[in-house]
Amino acid sequence: MINATSQQEQAAARRACILHAEDDRLTSISIARLLTVKGFSVESATNGLDALTKLLSQPNGYDLIITDQTMPTMTGVEWLHGVRNAGFSGRIIVYASSLPDEMTQKFCELGVD
Repeated sequence: MINATSQQEQAAARRACILHAEDDRLTSISIARLLTVKGFSVESATNGLDALTKLLSQPNGYDLIITDQTMPTMTGVEWLHGVRNAGFSGRIIVYASSLPDEMTQKFCELGVD
């Protein structure tokens, strides 16, 4: 039988897991390395479809999603609709070189940081 204290210790010892979607290989490697050095576990995806597949295979496996907006196969907005429809309620960070106000509003509606 596991008591509440050991459950809390196990939760504290688990590294937060981040799902990161980025199609540019160098950017993906750099961000994954930075996050790993900071103590996070990182799962990388090369596009929105790949990221959505990973999320659906482990619906409770990620604490945070970080994604580029502009990717092949699915844009950030498209795959984040899938993420929210899959029930992911965690935090999401989207980055882009620029976002029109209309796009920013769509991300706000999806609960993106």
